[in-house]
Amino acid sequence: MKNKRKCGSCTKCCEGWLSATIYGRKMYTGNPCHFKSNNGCSIYKDRPKEPCKDFKCEWLINEEVPEWLKPEYCNVILINENKDGFNFIRATEAGGKMPVEVLNWLFLFIFNKKINLCYQVASGWNWFGSLEFVKYMESKNHGSVT
Repeated sequence: MKNKRKCGSCTKCCEGWLSATIYGRKMYTGNPCHFKSNNGCSIYKDRPKEPCKDFKCEWLINEEVPEWLKPEYCNVILINENKDGFNFIRATEAGGKMPVEVLNWLFLFIFNKKINLCYQVASGWNWFGSLEFVKYMESKNHGSVT
């Protein structure tokens, strides 16, 4: 079955909660995309393939993620990542402290899927998963995720 979810009015990935460079302009925490307007993306038809067209949050591509976890509803952006051989979900706060309901759902999801989790609460980064993943994150990040 083809996923029918669309971003619609959600612009959380453009609001500066994630890091990216769009046409030479940097977006990062506290600095939203230069091209984000009150009506969405001001260059939508001409937006670059990387990172804009290629970016897909987990809510958009994974129908196992419930509707209420759309980033504009829960203020959390979920991304499935694979770094240095570790598959994990990264849960980034996007406009407030991560709600406990989101964290509860995430722990059940990663436990059932047997994947790792890197999550942000009150702007601090935490991780949960295999011992190897936890050691990797502790040695690589010392409390932050890039």
